[in-house]
Amino acid sequence: GTLAVRRQSIPEEFKGQTVVELMKKEGSTLGLTVSGGIDKEGKPRVSNLRPGGIAARSDQLNIGDYIKSVNGINLTKFRHDEIISLLKNVGERVVLEVEYELPPVSVQSSGIILKTVEVTLHKEGNTFGFVIRGGTHEDRNRSRPIVITYVRAGGPADRECTIKVGDRLLSVDGIRLHGTTHTEAMSILKQCGQEATLIIEYDVSVMDSVANASGPLMVEVAKTPGSSLGIALTTSLYCNKQVIVIDKIKAASIADRCGALHVGDHILSIDGTSMEYCTLAEATQLLASTSEHVKLELLPYHQTRLALKGTEHAALVSTSFSPTSMSAYSLSSLNMGTLPRNQYPTSPRGTLMRRKMKKKDYKSSLSLASSTVGPAGQIVHTETAEIVLTSDPIVGFGIQLQGGVFATETLSSPPLIAYIEPDSPAERCGMLQIG
Repeated sequence: GTLAVRRQSIPEEFKGQTVVELMKKEGSTLGLTVSGGIDKEGKPRVSNLRPGGIAARSDQLNIGDYIKSVNGINLTKFRHDEIISLLKNVGERVVLEVEYELPPVSVQSSGIILKTVEVTLHKEGNTFGFVIRGGTHEDRNRSRPIVITYVRAGGPADRECTIKVGDRLLSVDGIRLHGTTHTEAMSILKQCGQEATLIIEYDVSVMDSVANASGPLMVEVAKTPGSSLGIALTTSLYCNKQVIVIDKIKAASIADRCGALHVGDHILSIDGTSMEYCTLAEATQLLASTSEHVKLELLPYHQTRLALKGTEHAALVSTSFSPTSMSAYSLSSLNMGTLPRNQYPTSPRGTLMRRKMKKKDYKSSLSLASSTVGPAGQIVHTETAEIVLTSDPIVGFGIQLQGGVFATETLSSPPLIAYIEPDSPAERCGMLQIG
């Protein structure tokens, strides 16, 4: 639609055609605004569809569609005012010959995997509340899958929440749409019952940086206000502490499509509020009350097993997902360096501040409620765990504390491990590190 708005006509190879039939009562309007005409710039085009009007509720037109003819009358030589009066006085049955821009060709790339979901919808006014475009064409370059190009606000598909613009409609009540023309697909949708089961194909982003990250991640997801992310939470015990964990992800929900969230991920904070002392009910309520952008700090499920061993460094992945376009990802992994084994420099706040200035998009990510800056300036997530060591008769526990060699030296607060004896109980437990 947006491309057609800027162009005066659609290039031949991107042109799709359809016939739209509308019924209106004598004296009522279609709720259709048309711009263009021979005396105006450009061909006659749909410039607005009045919400709740006959044209909008028909779910057959998109803003930006070109109108070639009305009831068989070609509009090429008509002035703007003549087109308006023709549409007004056309009678009860209006047949529009429409040209539209074909949806872009979707290519399965390494960054996207295709999934399908089954959706059951109930018709209202013999439509499900979405517009379809595409279909098979004798010119192979103009063939497309059946693509959903618009979901009408408040309609059946919108209320059910699964279907999004850009999704492909694969079948209706078991009738496969592969190889059908646009007209055939439209008539299958019109002729099916009041309730129909649709198979929808949708894109899921592949987040390599999530899979490869070590340490907590910051995931930012954009959603339409009032819509749900599609996550169900539960609690789990981890290192003898209660944690909030993703229990289920609804298929084709925003959470599923963004590719950064998985069942089993530990949620560490929601919009900056730490989950450390939150009950499940509070966490669920917090998630439900989020606005257009949700910031989740999480420990990915594949790390919850590694985390016991202590990670070398914490990475911070900031990922933005916008449900309107699959390309709206800004994703990068921020590795703040590993903890040196031998020295404990004072925290270089200066370098962190400089880094903050450089990476404007990380401003929010760096002020995590539950994260702190570690000794080497890296982002760390502080957790506590209880470890029981059984003393060895020769080496004892095998730990030396920093400043703990001579009785006169004062220990740091809290005391830091300065040295771990090889093959001692402290090393064998696999859970302690210098620092």
